[in-house]
Amino acid sequence: MYKRNKKKLVTKMIKHLKTIKASIIIGILLISLIPFLVTHDSTASAALISFHSYMDLNYDPSILNKPLEIDVAMSIPITVSYWTDIPDIFSKIPYPLNNLILFGNPIGPMQKIHLELLQTPEWANIYFSSPDIITDIPFKSDGVFTKNTTLIISPKMEAPAEPQRISIKVSCESIKRINGFSFQKDIPFTPSFIPTISIQTDNPIRTSGPHQSISFRIVVQNMGNKITQVTPKIIGADEKWTTTINPPNLRIYPNQEGEFVFSLITPYDFGWHSEYGRFEINFLSEVYPISTSGSASSSESIYLIVNNNGFSLPGFEFPLLIIAFAIILVFLQKRRHRN
Repeated sequence: MYKRNKKKLVTKMIKHLKTIKASIIIGILLISLIPFLVTHDSTASAALISFHSYMDLNYDPSILNKPLEIDVAMSIPITVSYWTDIPDIFSKIPYPLNNLILFGNPIGPMQKIHLELLQTPEWANIYFSSPDIITDIPFKSDGVFTKNTTLIISPKMEAPAEPQRISIKVSCESIKRINGFSFQKDIPFTPSFIPTISIQTDNPIRTSGPHQSISFRIVVQNMGNKITQVTPKIIGADEKWTTTINPPNLRIYPNQEGEFVFSLITPYDFGWHSEYGRFEINFLSEVYPISTSGSASSSESIYLIVNNNGFSLPGFEFPLLIIAFAIILVFLQKRRHRN
């Protein structure tokens, strides 16, 4: 019994001695490597021990499924993930020796992640609430560290109502034995359509006699950010005024003009005329091509006024012309006889 216990004790002591011996050897090796590892200018030391950084950027794409309103700031929450492949063994090395080996400094640094917008358009305000993110440097077993920021997008009036992309560069610094890392990610979005037109016409108030034809030239400019179909409609015109407008519609490119012609014939009832015709023309502007599910649209009206002033004898034009001609002949003959 005594011999058996003695044998176990000896075996246990041998194991402890081996452990102590291995620890001493590792300690001596690490201590001997410290001057080599903490030398900041040594590329050979960096090559000896080097670990990788990894990152990712995520957001909820459903936020950008609908077109973004003009002159309205849209906030998109952004999550940046950061992790490394630093082995867990370095977490077991006593402080501050582990930091000296990894970072060349007894105090462990923080990692800075920078978010940069590439080629931002002039027709939108786009920026990050926090373009620089500070995070701890995890060991491999710590998993992924995440930090949050916000991307703000505010399209201006001149923003094209077509699919666009924001390119974002995400980068982090190299810190001694921890390599830097960078990548790019695109975020798609579409500015909304603003159907805006400008309508101009010369001399909107006119005076004419009965049964006269009058034409108004109407110029429409597309002030919106996409091809716009403009459709005119005459509202509430009195039936005794014969009115038309052509063409029935126009497709106008952004910052371009189109021309409509509104024509009318003044009333021709018997007697004296002193009446005013007031004409409303409504212009409906819609994004083109027209969507079957409904398109963004707006409408704007202009008003034209015509004063019909004069005497008319409908149906007596030809007899009156003959009488007038006869009076002229009689007058000429009398003048000849006098001479």
